[in-house]
Amino acid sequence: MNITTSFAASTRPFPYHVVPNFLGNDWVERLLAYAVEHQSSFVASGLGYRANARLDPSVRISSTLRNFGALRAELESLFRAAMPQAVSELRLSPFELSTCEIELVAHGDGAFFKRHIDTITQADDPDIKNHRVLTGVYYFHSVPKCFSGGQLRMHALVPQEQGGGFIDIEPERDQLVLFPAWAPHEVLPVSCPSQAFEHARFAINCWYRRPRP
Repeated sequence: MNITTSFAASTRPFPYHVVPNFLGNDWVERLLAYAVEHQSSFVASGLGYRANARLDPSVRISSTLRNFGALRAELESLFRAAMPQAVSELRLSPFELSTCEIELVAHGDGAFFKRHIDTITQADDPDIKNHRVLTGVYYFHSVPKCFSGGQLRMHALVPQEQGGGFIDIEPERDQLVLFPAWAPHEVLPVSCPSQAFEHARFAINCWYRRPRP
């Protein structure tokens, strides 16, 4: 691959894999009910990892819940089952799965998350024992849909201002989107006129992690 070809490749958005109708309507309704029931347990989403996370509303506005209660085990099993096909479709090197890290995120009126990647380094967590390799984002929302915006924008390695491209993915109900954890991406601003929590753009983020070498 020559320099010109290499640069052209780096200006294209990272690949992604879509699984429509991932969990089914019954699961969507269960998740919506769980989110609304636990609304008071959501906290402002931070930047960074766990104890080192910090709030910066100029970069990210949303709210997060990490406790899935009795839903956790079955949810993780379903996310794990989606991994092999995604690894194959995205042409990733097969890896040993050590754990799935999952969180529930609500994007209400005015929420967004600017360009970022999902990988974690020792600077983020000195005690890190595994690494994020694959990101999965599962979308669900109430019907009728009461928000607009909130598209997942997949970026190229090269920034837009330097000629990098992007593609926007609509957050469709009951859809799972998977992509490499090191792929730059963002959540475009959400408009939810009612400002009701139950009308938010809900998503489950799942990070597939391999053991640290």
